Amino acid sequence: MKTTFTPQPILYEKAIEALIEKLGISKATEFWVSLGYGRKDYTQLRKKLFKGKTIDALCKEVQRMEKREK
Repeated sequence: MKTTFTPQPILYEKAIEALIEKLGISKATEFWVSLGYGRKDYTQLRKKLFKGKTIDALCKEVQRMEKREK
């Protein structure tokens, strides 16, 4: 059996998306920071996380997540 590895930035992005989907943005952020990832350069992380997304799209995404948390 051959194993393939996912590049780290892609793996992080998928992990963050899964955490947000399951825990909500607040708890996902809390967890991520608890692992020490909050000490990195947020500007660079933000560019990867929100690449190609408009403010309107992000607002709609937050609203959908907030509805799921209720």
